[in-house]
Amino acid sequence: MQFEHIVQVNDLAKSELPVLSRSRLWNGLVCRAREPDKFLVGLDHYQLLKEENNYLQRCLELPGLTVNDEVWLTPESRIEYRITPTDQVPGGSLIMEIEEPEPHALFVRFRYCSKHLDEMDEALPYDLFVQQAYVATDIDTIRIIRNLAQN
Repeated sequence: MQFEHIVQVNDLAKSELPVLSRSRLWNGLVCRAREPDKFLVGLDHYQLLKEENNYLQRCLELPGLTVNDEVWLTPESRIEYRITPTDQVPGGSLIMEIEEPEPHALFVRFRYCSKHLDEMDEALPYDLFVQQAYVATDIDTIRIIRNLAQN
């Protein structure tokens, strides 16, 4: 399944909303990579296995499931997650890219590519459920980043 959507970060038409800088948005997206427990519901435990310049290797423990992934950071621009395929986890990727069509008008484009362990005859209802979950998580990510920036 391939899926993408955009979440608006700053709405310049609404002056009552604080405007996040690109730097603050970036720091929040990096926080999601380094401290996923602040963003992912149901995460039991995580471990940063390796951290180098603009690269992370992580192990995430969810109820009954362990997910290993790698994260590549392109400063102030893009984060790419790649899940390592296993017998339990089919693998996939997520790319978060900051877009700024005009000054301070920030958006984040989320691009998902996921695979199924077993081919499903009718994958569509499952895919729609997963897409809705992704959108909800990503909207929540921006909300959490806003809260972190205010504190």
